[in-house]
Amino acid sequence: MKKLIILSEQKSFKKRPLSHDAVLGQENEFFDYGNGNVEIKYKSIILKGINRITGKLKMNPVCDPFTFKKREDGVYLYIAMSINYLKSNLHLLKRLQKSGNKIALYVWDCWQPEYEKWEKVLDDLKPDYIFWSFKQNYLFFKNKYANSFWVPQSANRYYFKDLHMNKTRLFIQMGRVNKGLHEKILRYLEKRDVPDSNENYVYRRKEKEALFPDLNDLVREINRSRYIVCIPKIYESPEKTGDVCAMTGRYYEAIACKTMIIGKKPLIFDELFPKDGMIEFKEDLSDFDDKIDALENDNQKYQDIVEQNYRCFMEKHTWACRLKQILAIINEELEVL
Repeated sequence: MKKLIILSEQKSFKKRPLSHDAVLGQENEFFDYGNGNVEIKYKSIILKGINRITGKLKMNPVCDPFTFKKREDGVYLYIAMSINYLKSNLHLLKRLQKSGNKIALYVWDCWQPEYEKWEKVLDDLKPDYIFWSFKQNYLFFKNKYANSFWVPQSANRYYFKDLHMNKTRLFIQMGRVNKGLHEKILRYLEKRDVPDSNENYVYRRKEKEALFPDLNDLVREINRSRYIVCIPKIYESPEKTGDVCAMTGRYYEAIACKTMIIGKKPLIFDELFPKDGMIEFKEDLSDFDDKIDALENDNQKYQDIVEQNYRCFMEKHTWACRLKQILAIINEELEVL
């Protein structure tokens, strides 16, 4: 069986980016569940610093020594969180190609307004495999790049998991507040004489406030909450997403913590999880109170939904499941999706 060799930069950051923990979870689970078929090679933090200088001087970047080795019996995988991350690593990927190695990309965030940039880089690099985390991107690019495959995202299971805590808080909303749902939640609490406090509803109370910088705190707070608001980015920042309505990691993270998702479904939710796996509302949110009360008055139904989501996640949607799909593809055991 061909090896999957991950080209990782997770040890080369002086300041960890927001994507660090998500990618680290993917890399670690790939390695731990790879049965000896997954290897990780780390970029040098020293060379990364040197290349900042070479870039300013418009000199050729310095490549890590392992990229000069003869062809490996496997495929190098670079996990591209964005087009900018991919561009900054093109010199390494091309050096690996020059040494006779096959290259694969796992593309996390790719939005419609950036399609031309992605096409330019992909035409230049010509990777052997492209794994798209968003199905819409796969459907758009597959005709031009026949080596495209849809491999959805997942969650960092080393952190996001059921902590068996009492769910003493009603609601949690991470990141930018969705105005409509936020106002509905506040009125719901007010009508029931429940204070608007972090014990009952966590949300960003100050602009750009980092609610839980520590990942362990974030996991605990999601576990402590009965409902988490999840809205695809297209509804909040359509100028950034274009027409891409993506299912991002927060959905998987909530499901892994056995917390009920409320909000709006991404286009692919029903393809991956049971149709009743999250709570949606009418456009005017007029049914918000009724749907929440129905679950609050029927805890068994609440438990049934979060448990069926969790089983589905563990059986089909962990990073270990995604790895199995990727290994099958590079070993030509799976047809193009």
